[in-house]
Amino acid sequence: MSFRVRYAECDPMGYLHHANYWVYFEEVRTELLRRHGFRYRDLEREGVLFVVHKLACTFRRPVRYDDVVQVECRVTRITHTRVDHEYRVTRDGELTTEATSTLACVDRNGQPTAMPKSLWPGP
Repeated sequence: MSFRVRYAECDPMGYLHHANYWVYFEEVRTELLRRHGFRYRDLEREGVLFVVHKLACTFRRPVRYDDVVQVECRVTRITHTRVDHEYRVTRDGELTTEATSTLACVDRNGQPTAMPKSLWPGP
């Protein structure tokens, strides 16, 4: 997905604030799920919730106000109770940021639970 960095997303120096990268990552991750036929709100309605377990990010080059960036997301690992993602942010083909996240599947009480089999990769 492409994003144009908005003024409100920047710090006083005009750089994309580090917290806003995670907003982009969440949007791309949600869209990836949607493209595979799932809507997160439907999963939530069924009592399937995902919580952030771990995040890591490496900033290689600054991203500034009004830059257009491309954000890629791919699933790197799926188990019965967690999903690992990898993210790459590029601007004009140049890598600016790399990140990873691990999401854990929990029930409405916050207890670990197995994901629906429909979310697991095929044979």
